[in-house]
Amino acid sequence: MEGEIAVIERIKREQGEILIVTHENPDGDGIGSMIALYRFLLKEGKNVRMAMKDDLPYIYNFLPDADKIEKLIPETAYNLIILVDAAGLYRTGVEIKGREVIRIDHHVGGVKESDYDYVDPSAPSTTYMIGLLLKRWNESQIDKEIAECLYTGLMTDTGSFRYNNVDKRAFEMAEFLVEKGAKPSYISTMVYERNRPNVMHLLHRVLSTLKMDYEGHIASLVVRRSFIDDVNALEEETEGFVNFAKSIEDVDVAFIMIQKPDLKTWRVSLRGKGKINVQNIAKKFGGGGHKDAAGCRIIGSEETVREMLVNAIKAEIERSSRAVKVA
Repeated sequence: MEGEIAVIERIKREQGEILIVTHENPDGDGIGSMIALYRFLLKEGKNVRMAMKDDLPYIYNFLPDADKIEKLIPETAYNLIILVDAAGLYRTGVEIKGREVIRIDHHVGGVKESDYDYVDPSAPSTTYMIGLLLKRWNESQIDKEIAECLYTGLMTDTGSFRYNNVDKRAFEMAEFLVEKGAKPSYISTMVYERNRPNVMHLLHRVLSTLKMDYEGHIASLVVRRSFIDDVNALEEETEGFVNFAKSIEDVDVAFIMIQKPDLKTWRVSLRGKGKINVQNIAKKFGGGGHKDAAGCRIIGSEETVREMLVNAIKAEIERSSRAVKVA
C-alpha cells in the first residue's frame, strides 16, 4: 500500500512529459500495463507518451491505443520515465535516460531505479499491480478500455490462470476488471485464436526440431531464422510455441531457442511446471524472470547453445532433487 501511494503522489506532482516504456520482445503484461497506464494518465491530464523498441506483436493489435505506441529513440533523455514489467531500464533494449525513473514490476530482483519503485514479486502480474494502483488513485477513471488492457496482461501472464503465480488476488482482480467491462471470451479469442496460416506452417517446422533429454524430463524446440523467413512469419508469432514442449508428460523443464537475425544470438524462453525454478537457469546466462517462466540470450552455435542449456537444466534438476532429500 505504501508503494502504491508513493508512486501515485510522485506522478501527480509531475508537470513535465512522462514516458511509459516496457521491455524488448514485449508480452501481454508489459503492453497491457503500458497502455492502461497511458490511458489513465491522459484522463488525469498528464502529458504522457508510450514507446518500446520492438514492433507490437500482432495478437495485441486489438487493444485500444495500440497504434499510439512509438518507437524508442536511442540516447534520448526524458523528464520522467515509468518502466513497467521489467527488471531495469536496460531491459528496454535501448539506451535512454530519464531525469527520474520509476519501476513498476513483479519480477524477483532487478535494478533499483528510484525510491519510488513499486516492486512486488508475489504479484500475479504487473497489470495486477497497475490495477491496484489505478483503483487507489481514482477508480472511477477505469473504463472498459483500461480494464481490457489490464485483463489481457493478467490473463496472458498467468497462462489463462493456470500458472503457479495464480492466487486469490488474481481472480479478485479479474472479477473487478470484468465488472468494469472487460470481456474474457473476446479477449481470449483475440489473443489465442487469430493465428495467420503462416504461423501454422512455422509451428510445423518448429515441432520437427523437438528433442527430449534427461530421460524425458527436458524438452526443447528450435526456431531457426530460415524457418521464419521461408514461411514469411514474424519472430513474435512464436509466442507460446514453448508450451507445446512443456505440455509433454513427465517434462519438468521446456525451452525454446529462437535465432536472431545476426544468426549468432539465440533468444531463449524457459518454462517449468512448479518443480524446478527456471529463473535460476536463466540467471546463469545473464537473464531472469519467474520460477516457472524465464528467459535469456546466448551467443553461439545451435548445438553449443542447446548443450549449454541442457547441462544447466540437468544441474538445476539435480540440485533441486538434493535439496528436497535434505529437507
